[in-house]
Amino acid sequence: MPLFDRLFGKRPPKPAPVDAVRQIIERFTTATHAGVDAEDIGRYPHKQRKVMAFHFGALEYLTKEYSLDETGELAVFVMFIDRYFNLPVTETGSISELLESFASNVDEQEYLEAGIDVFRRWHEQNERRAPLQLGEMLQRK
Repeated sequence: MPLFDRLFGKRPPKPAPVDAVRQIIERFTTATHAGVDAEDIGRYPHKQRKVMAFHFGALEYLTKEYSLDETGELAVFVMFIDRYFNLPVTETGSISELLESFASNVDEQEYLEAGIDVFRRWHEQNERRAPLQLGEMLQRK
């Protein structure tokens, strides 16, 4: 019967695009953590913003691939911020200010663009060591 069920049974529903993007970003974030000193990031807010910008770059790349709108992109980013930076929901209103900073701050813009490139290499070219670049970048500056 298990063979019959696998061949003709109900297939689990395909995850919604937002859920699929969230799952991929979580795997990518896990890969980036291998090269990052979490305590160091916790002590320095400017490093936190760089890490956020890096991951937002990856998220931007992925939302284009999944054709998510801005609302979906922001939803995934808020979930990311909440999970990895413990930002209280009351402070998520400052997300728009954070995103503006990524676009206007030269250092954060560099991390955003690196996030796009590293994610592409990790996701499309299967470069498993690419996410370690985040840790290398944080050590340089």
